[in-house]
Amino acid sequence: MPYPLDDATATALIALHPWVLTRSPQAPVQAAVEVLIQAEQARRGQPDAKTGALQVPALTQGNLLKEEYDLSTHGHHDGWRVGAVIADVQGMINVNARFGFPTGDAVLRATVESLSAQYPGAKVVRIHADAFAALLVPTSQLTVEEHLAAPTRERLAQGVRAVLPPGTPDADVPSWTVSLLELTVDAPSHWQVLGPLLWAELERTHVMERTGRAQGLQRRRIRLDGSIPGPATL
Repeated sequence: MPYPLDDATATALIALHPWVLTRSPQAPVQAAVEVLIQAEQARRGQPDAKTGALQVPALTQGNLLKEEYDLSTHGHHDGWRVGAVIADVQGMINVNARFGFPTGDAVLRATVESLSAQYPGAKVVRIHADAFAALLVPTSQLTVEEHLAAPTRERLAQGVRAVLPPGTPDADVPSWTVSLLELTVDAPSHWQVLGPLLWAELERTHVMERTGRAQGLQRRRIRLDGSIPGPATL
């Protein structure tokens, strides 16, 4: 038999997610509880139901990188390194308007499936509504390289064409902004620091590419050993 919630607990739950009062067809308390459950599932690494990608909380709050830290830190004396291929679908609003939301969802899932096929062993994370990052983690034994953007876009287009209606003109096939990142973290103290750092750098890489302030492979190095860079390295 379900455990009854007292009024104070029910009110506190709804206060965490007040939108359930007006935007959810379910009873507000039930809707609020389901939101909390979904958030915990995302943190624990349950893929996004719509796209099949992992969600940001798995990276920033969960243990997505724990194994990567445990298995690779001691063997990499030049720093903990991860690569990322970020694919941002352009013009999703037009895809949804022309073909409908089910086809739009299929485009997003096809993007994730293509990234997973192109980079086996990578962890694909949904960093924004229409943007995904294939994390080339140490255990994947994959490295990010300057030339990857163009072939990645070509294979994304091939995969997405399969879910669009036959005969769709090229002009209606979405395109992708593809950003490349190589991040090295010196002397990470524990695995919990890696996720938030990586997420921040994914965001920065994505914005730099989209605004034209960076092109090609962006390389970053973060030092966590407490040392202060000298004048020659500033």
